[in-house]
Amino acid sequence: MFFRRHAQKPIPTHNSIVATPIPIALDKIKIIEDETESTENELSTTPTALSPIEKTVTFSNEIDLTTTPTPTTTSTTEHLSIKHPGLLRLFDSTVCTVSIVISYLFSTKEPMVQEFLGRKLFDYPNDELDFYLPQLINMYIHIPSISNVIHIYITTRCSQSVDFSLQCAWLLDAYIADQMKVAKKPNAAVRLLFDILYEKYKPKICYKPTIINNLSNNHHRLDEEENENVINQDDDIKTERALSQENLMSSMNKKRGHQKSRSDVSERSLPIMNGETSKHRRQPRLCLGDLNSGRAFDNNCMCFENVNGFRRRECTCNAPKLAPVREFMTALINIGKKLPHVPTKEKKTQNLIGEMKRMNMNLPARVWIPFYKFPHHVVRIAYTEATVLNSRDRAPYIVYIEVVLCDNVYASPLPIKQNESKLRSTRSEENLTDHIINHQTTSVSGTIGGYLNCETQSLDSELIDSYRSFINSEDADIWSTSDEVTGDEQQQQQQTQSPPPLPPQSASRRNGLIGYRSNHTMNINPETQSIRSTESHLSQQEIMPSEIRKRLTEVKTTGPILFDRDPEDPSAATLKEPWDKKEQRIRQSSPYGHLRNWRLVAAIVKCGDDLRHELLAYQFMVRLKEIWANEHVPVFVRPINILVLSNNSGLIEPILNAISLHQIKKNSKLSLRNYFLREFGTERSEEFLTAVKNFVQSCAAYSIVCYLLQVKDRHNGNILLDDEGHVIHIDFGYMLSATPKNLGFESSPFKITQEFVDIMGGLQSDMYSYYKILILRGLLAARKHMDKLMPIVEIMQHGSQLNCFSKGNVTLGLRERFHLNMTDEQLEFNVEKMVESSLNSLTTRVYDTFQYYTNGISK
Repeated sequence: MFFRRHAQKPIPTHNSIVATPIPIALDKIKIIEDETESTENELSTTPTALSPIEKTVTFSNEIDLTTTPTPTTTSTTEHLSIKHPGLLRLFDSTVCTVSIVISYLFSTKEPMVQEFLGRKLFDYPNDELDFYLPQLINMYIHIPSISNVIHIYITTRCSQSVDFSLQCAWLLDAYIADQMKVAKKPNAAVRLLFDILYEKYKPKICYKPTIINNLSNNHHRLDEEENENVINQDDDIKTERALSQENLMSSMNKKRGHQKSRSDVSERSLPIMNGETSKHRRQPRLCLGDLNSGRAFDNNCMCFENVNGFRRRECTCNAPKLAPVREFMTALINIGKKLPHVPTKEKKTQNLIGEMKRMNMNLPARVWIPFYKFPHHVVRIAYTEATVLNSRDRAPYIVYIEVVLCDNVYASPLPIKQNESKLRSTRSEENLTDHIINHQTTSVSGTIGGYLNCETQSLDSELIDSYRSFINSEDADIWSTSDEVTGDEQQQQQQTQSPPPLPPQSASRRNGLIGYRSNHTMNINPETQSIRSTESHLSQQEIMPSEIRKRLTEVKTTGPILFDRDPEDPSAATLKEPWDKKEQRIRQSSPYGHLRNWRLVAAIVKCGDDLRHELLAYQFMVRLKEIWANEHVPVFVRPINILVLSNNSGLIEPILNAISLHQIKKNSKLSLRNYFLREFGTERSEEFLTAVKNFVQSCAAYSIVCYLLQVKDRHNGNILLDDEGHVIHIDFGYMLSATPKNLGFESSPFKITQEFVDIMGGLQSDMYSYYKILILRGLLAARKHMDKLMPIVEIMQHGSQLNCFSKGNVTLGLRERFHLNMTDEQLEFNVEKMVESSLNSLTTRVYDTFQYYTNGISK
């Protein structure tokens, strides 16, 4: 019907379409075959343009497309049913995944098919399509016919989500950079980027509070701040509300010991008193990006500051929605750009700590780390933990960020800003109360006072490091005089011993700390308990020197190795510390650690490196991991989340509880097998056997990844070992056709050294045979699902100027490495050859030696 009407007479206006339906029945129309074919050919070369009204009807997510079909929907569906009935059945079936849609969208040249697939994108969950966002952005930039059909999808998603808008803006900025070098004028992608940045498609933000608990008819949201130490909270709330904002500010200033002018920071931190609404408050000055203002990440949106009850609310102001997170990321990147100009690593770390303190002046704020998917607010940066990582020419650094979970990042209330130095001193005194009481000496008290002053004034004090190593040391229990004492006996001993009298101030602090810990059900550090209990025995029981020497020897030969802080490599000791202990230690010293929704996250900030290679490798490994899981191949791979901010900067999710093989060899002075024995126990212990199995399964997985993607630069600084024995490869900047400095080293399929084989048990061991079997099974599974892996690389190669695509048709070489022409037996023989050639590779040893003499990386 539509083809006949479109071919014979002009398309009527939209008013006539909507108001007066055309009285034409399909069963009364006879279309001549040759006329139909000519009309269809004409339509296949010239896509039907959509007016704004038709766009609204077709693509609006508020209207059901199945009940109200548009002429465009009918035309594309009828076209596919006539020209490609098989494709239409595939696209409408349940087996049509996002991967198939993206692949056909890239490969097809018919506008009608592209238009149908562009509309098909709305049928899939957002998270599935977000995985292929780099491919969609690359097609939008380099293929105009596809950009026309996916433009509606991108702009619609941008108008619904701030996160999606940020991701699109960062990826467009990164991938447009290459095209702008050769383009003479801006194209549609550049216009889309500026439309997103200037918030032409401003996201609509709505908020409906979520009920987390319903106890005694009192609703508590996840982001509400707890005050566990107050006995009667109702009286305190009434008293607090009775105070005006002026009196509250003056009382806060008196507590600080000096008078301070009323700044915009304190104004934004104050809760709303007596039901005061935002329209009666003075609108602060917009200071986005100014770190000295204290409000560098505040967009002045006050629409949700007086959300009471559970009413649905919407943001109606014109405050920039993307600016806070963009400014937060820009501040992190600017710090990374300054660090390479600082001469030594020690000074780099000091400079980094100072910059982190400046950023803390502007926190808490409604900003978040995008690759952590749970909703959260950044409240503080643990600046004393920030560390510069190993790099010869650049200065990547790792930063530990304190966040609080929330219901809605745009509407949930922020915690009140705390005085950094005051609360850190108070919390430090609380943690050291037991230590002061047990010793009761003025010299120790003087040392503690010096420690407190050093923590708030000198950020890189040796006293802080020595104290933290003492408290967190797992060797602290060697001073225990009774290893067989049970918990009941310890309780009886503590009851029989009369505790020394407490000063009033110390007693109140200790009671507050005990109440806090009991209410939060936090576990007390067992090493600290051991120290406290044994110190009470010292006056009753003597320790023989021989017993001390015996226990010191046992500690030195068993258990995890703790790395000392090295000024030339400060990251080794930082990364070696177990995450749970680091999180507990930072929480105890944080002014926001008492919040029950407090969490600690980490991020690596890199400047001067193109993380688009890393993003491509991440996508490839995610798909491989899914394939191996579905095919029940017991191998281990750990994809690392990547946030690309531009063509030379971004954020990387760090691997927790893992350090590089270079750091292991340099700090432990042991071979890898001896390090395994030291970390995981004897050869027959269950922990050691489990660690070896994890090592073999991860080695097999990364051997396949390195072979398929031809990953280079595999020195020991780019290979990590976690606390469970898994090998994890990082830094995929050189892969496919790119090699370091184009030297052509590392010609082996992947890296497997004699030290790796020694951990497996030798060439004749069962684990070594198991390693080769896993490589074969992993390759067979990857070959079976090659159609899910190839589009990821093929689409990104189109029009790309990345180094990994600079030499020839790399996708052809990737397809050949799946060995589609080999039988299973032939592939098994080929795996044997690849493992043997990699193990005996001369180029691998030459490259390790080159890295040792040029960069000091252990081989």
